[in-house]
Amino acid sequence: MFSKKTAVAAAALLAAFAAQAQSQVNLYGNVDLSVGSFKEPGQKATTKVESGSLRASYIGFKGTEDLGGGLKAFFKLESDIAADTGTASSTFWARTSAIGLAGDFGTATLGNVRSLAYLTNTAFNPFADSAVFSASNLFGQVGAVNANANSGTNYKNSITYTSPNLSGFTGAVQFGASETNGVDGAVALQGTYTAGPLAAGLVYEDVALTANTDSQRWQLAASYDFGIAKAFAQYGQGETDGQAETEKFFQIGASAPVTAAGTVLASYGQLKNDGVANAKTTEFSLAYDHAISKRTGAYVGVNNTKIKGSKSANTFAVGVRHAF
Repeated sequence: MFSKKTAVAAAALLAAFAAQAQSQVNLYGNVDLSVGSFKEPGQKATTKVESGSLRASYIGFKGTEDLGGGLKAFFKLESDIAADTGTASSTFWARTSAIGLAGDFGTATLGNVRSLAYLTNTAFNPFADSAVFSASNLFGQVGAVNANANSGTNYKNSITYTSPNLSGFTGAVQFGASETNGVDGAVALQGTYTAGPLAAGLVYEDVALTANTDSQRWQLAASYDFGIAKAFAQYGQGETDGQAETEKFFQIGASAPVTAAGTVLASYGQLKNDGVANAKTTEFSLAYDHAISKRTGAYVGVNNTKIKGSKSANTFAVGVRHAF
């Protein structure tokens, strides 16, 4: 027969296993480093070792706890890393620092998170969050709202609600508080739809630049997986109160597996500012990404960037990436 002490020890052990099953923390991230010739329009080419050329380099921690009744609590902490120099971003958790609840009602998140506009931008181009090859970077940043709430990459001091998947449709609303009297902050709405090989998204945001000036942006994007290749397309516009100019952006791209482990990526994008003479920038990128294993890959890519009225700039890079 079991003694009382044995029974207590067994109960404690079972409780520990139950707690472990209900709460889980993971370490994850990506390291991407390349070497090549990098050039910006109007500047001379420079040989560099660069971080995040194909995919962003970062480190993250995330965890969940089962609260019962289908409700879960979660947190996420992420920091961008300049792997070429071994330094982190100036604010260590600038990429993501958030907590939230998820359940049958959807997901509610508080903190510093990626903006809905940024998520749409990276989801519908073949180069995702590439710092060098993604033509979507042309339309990726409105600029600072104020000291606390940003548009483009992140919304700080924010609350985000994302609906559950409703027959392929997911909706989201996001608010970034300015925490400044007289300044509105930022608000965004997003809708996405997936059905088999088709995915589509629409996002709109209104960002307070000053107490009396807002910037409005919207983007419609889609992708379709044909099997032999996946096609991407984006179109967006942006305006700022009191200015006659209108930003117009588009991007078309594709990813195509050419071997069991290799994929060719291509993208062309253009940003034109109507109302400003010669204000047009175009980008074309072509790359080959080879999966060495499930987590490790090697790539080679070229990018051509041209601002109207100036000579084009060519960048060439060869790199290695590892996800963990």
